[in-house]
Amino acid sequence: MGAYYLWRMFAITPVFTELYTYYNFISRGPVYSALHWTMPNDHIGYAVIASILTLLGNSYLGLRGVSFVCAIVNLILMYKITSRYYSHGLPLASTILYASMKMVNEFSVQGRGYTLGTTCFLAGIYLLGDICKAGESRKPHFKLLGFFMVLGIYTVPISVLWVLPTCVAAFTFLFINGMRSRSVYGNNSENIYYRKLKGILGVSVVSMIVTVFLYSAVWLSLGTNLLVNAEGAIEKYGGLKSSVLLRTPGKAWFTGADLMMSQAYVQKMDTQAFSRQFGNWIFEVLEMITPGVSMVVILFLVTGLSVLLVECIRHFEYSRTVINLIVIVNFTLVGFMLIIRHELPYAESFFFGGVLISLCICGVLEKIINFGIRIYNGIMENTDADNAPHKEIEIINKTDKWYNSAFVYLPVLVIFIYFLIRISGPQFNMQLGERENDLFNSLYVANVSNKSKIAALDCDQRYLLKFGWNIDCLNTDVTGCDLVILDKVLLEDEYLGENHWKFYAFHDDINWDYIESMHVRYENENFLVYTR
Repeated sequence: MGAYYLWRMFAITPVFTELYTYYNFISRGPVYSALHWTMPNDHIGYAVIASILTLLGNSYLGLRGVSFVCAIVNLILMYKITSRYYSHGLPLASTILYASMKMVNEFSVQGRGYTLGTTCFLAGIYLLGDICKAGESRKPHFKLLGFFMVLGIYTVPISVLWVLPTCVAAFTFLFINGMRSRSVYGNNSENIYYRKLKGILGVSVVSMIVTVFLYSAVWLSLGTNLLVNAEGAIEKYGGLKSSVLLRTPGKAWFTGADLMMSQAYVQKMDTQAFSRQFGNWIFEVLEMITPGVSMVVILFLVTGLSVLLVECIRHFEYSRTVINLIVIVNFTLVGFMLIIRHELPYAESFFFGGVLISLCICGVLEKIINFGIRIYNGIMENTDADNAPHKEIEIINKTDKWYNSAFVYLPVLVIFIYFLIRISGPQFNMQLGERENDLFNSLYVANVSNKSKIAALDCDQRYLLKFGWNIDCLNTDVTGCDLVILDKVLLEDEYLGENHWKFYAFHDDINWDYIESMHVRYENENFLVYTR
């Protein structure tokens, strides 16, 4: 998968959201990235880290290097987490299932913050597994947990949807274990679970403060820009941003924070609209994660949440109880928050959903396999399987038959077949943006680096010129240019299609007499390349 991600990083042309991030933030350095924000879909934390990598001089590494590393780390973390709590080949199965998911694959090397956010989620789960197990926990674990919570929210603000439920799950696990072990300790201050609970609570508070501090730089910058451009600002502040910061920093902070909070990356609806669309939205998200098998996944999730809850109640002492609680609380608490607020985040906001689905399916399969093993052992030994003691991980009693335990690996085989079907399909390896890819190919054919004057008629051209050739092209007039790349939709008198908002010039703005004096060097489905 690492080799595949490396190929994908260079073979798949960046899409608009990546190019927008690169042009407006990453290419301008870490300080600029940390102080500017334009829309809810901006991932500040990712842009800051990626802008540092850009200093190496390769735009692909700068834009996608962080996601590439995180994509590989996520597979390792998924395997390491599941191998702690599951057997019978399920750690491998969960990793294969995660790698086959559509959203995971599409965002694997994109220059966006989703894959990095997933790394933070997985790292948080891994660290909580260490913290919540019996015995003293190493202090660096708490600091690392806080670091990944901060980085997750700073990268993708919607990460609060996994940070809050995951912390609640850890609080629940430690509190119940603290109650169960009160007789072991003299008082609550000696209770190791209460001490851990206090440690996680402290880390959560500090993480919240640090996150607010990091975003404060953006809020001050946003608020200052708004106030200095407001009506009466010249008389009040002299039109100077420094004057705003010195005289009313609190007002600038609250103004910027209010702007960002009011433009969260969610769809706000009334009660009736929410009720109508909630079910379709769930199916849409699952199709983005597990295309083609969404109904099967829904069945596993509904069954899985019930099975995991029953196991938590009946066998709280199991080591995987903390994982079960993380899955249960994430699904239920997120659903509850959305229903209460009547908000539907965009599908990509649930980039971390693939982790929860893999863990939930893994838990259900482990339960099914353990149940089957108890029945099998009962038949082989002629005993009552119902009265046999339940173990966290059941083992088939050995016989002289080599195939006696082969059936426990059937889920791995089924999931691997699904993975093969996914990777052999055209959608797994296809370009994500047809227009961007056609335009990038046109720019290569046009030999851009040898042209002295270029016209960028839309933002995709401007962004790709910056990304591929480090050319800042602000010219939108074709007259006098030795290279013009014309989208065929501009041949229409009035274009009002889906990409209408991307254009700087339209049919009536173009000097067609000059265009006719140029030569058509290349043509594809979307573009015409004119040169002199």
